[in-house]
Amino acid sequence: TLSSSGIIDLPLQRDHKCPPFMRVSTPSSEKEAAQVVQDLQHHGWKKIMRRKPKPSTTEFTVLAHETLEITSDDDGKHQHQLPVTRLQLKPITGRTHQLRVHCAAMGHPIVGDPTYGIYGEASANGGFPEHVMDGLSPQRASLQLQKQINDLGGIQKMCLHAKTLSLKHPITGEEMSWEAKVPF
Repeated sequence: TLSSSGIIDLPLQRDHKCPPFMRVSTPSSEKEAAQVVQDLQHHGWKKIMRRKPKPSTTEFTVLAHETLEITSDDDGKHQHQLPVTRLQLKPITGRTHQLRVHCAAMGHPIVGDPTYGIYGEASANGGFPEHVMDGLSPQRASLQLQKQINDLGGIQKMCLHAKTLSLKHPITGEEMSWEAKVPF
């Protein structure tokens, strides 16, 4: 389980093993990426992969521990009740896929994430190997639970939603804000 609130402060870099996705930057991943850049022939890919890791910070708050109810597709009658945690995430920095990678790296990928979730195309666990995850996040969502949620087919889209968006109008400087209820 996650603590009730905290800060995830993990730098992100382009994933050299699964481009164009992102991953948590570690000394070994930076070394591997540097070797990949040397071996690349196409200048455009070199430019993308050569970018340095960027600081990435996310605040999280646990809002609730809930039960995800999924009806089996095979018989339509059997209800599965699977534990999930509803979070409020606040990106302090605004990196590509930051919230998704940070959640995966903490061992709690966003439910329904087709890229950083259980069968996603990106590196699992935000790029951390399984043995590192065992030490970093021993209470992470089990692979069995992640597979059950995915395989039962109860989630049609990723459970990530911007509740509030705010900005200053580029011409008037007026503060503008929009809110939308969470659809899941």
